[in-house]
Amino acid sequence: MALAASLCLSITPAQADGGGFGGMITQPSDVPKPSGRDWLDDPQTRAEFLSTCGDKCTVTGGEFINEASEGTPERVSEFHDTCNATGSFTYKEEETNGNGLVVSMGLKIPAVKGVEVLPRIDYSQIHTQTTGITDTVTQDQPYTIYWLDKVPMTQTLRGNWHYEGDGVKALPERDFTDVEADVTYNAFRKQSRPMTEEEKVSRCGNASPS
Repeated sequence: MALAASLCLSITPAQADGGGFGGMITQPSDVPKPSGRDWLDDPQTRAEFLSTCGDKCTVTGGEFINEASEGTPERVSEFHDTCNATGSFTYKEEETNGNGLVVSMGLKIPAVKGVEVLPRIDYSQIHTQTTGITDTVTQDQPYTIYWLDKVPMTQTLRGNWHYEGDGVKALPERDFTDVEADVTYNAFRKQSRPMTEEEKVSRCGNASPS
């Protein structure tokens, strides 16, 4: 029986000096710049710009616009047996790479499909957590096995992005609306199942509840 899931999101800032996206923001020289038109009005140029702006961009708000698709669960706790007495156990998932964080993000635009983007996210506006989680699982059913799963979830986030500008490249700050990106994050789910008759003997030492 799947119990309530604890959702925990964060995102890794781009490393501007590490060969990542943070140091690649340019106005492409081969993109036509018609007089009187914003060079970022071109959808492909805009997509390329957002895919390379790194931590100079912040997702300032947004919402998930579809149901999450689930990946393969991974058990991240020991099995906790409840025999003829109930109890509880506490778990803590630290904020480390791939454990409680957004693990990937990519724009839903064919021109940059498959390119990971690394903006910052204002989590206070999209109502998610940025830190590790600590929670208590209540073992309230006798002869039950409890554990914790980590489940990768993918959803489309439609949000507004803010670019802080770059004085060195003479690029001003600006905002972009309705930017869609596929976000993969981890949900932590409390799981349980009843013991079989054999497990009541092997795990609890008796064949039936007292």
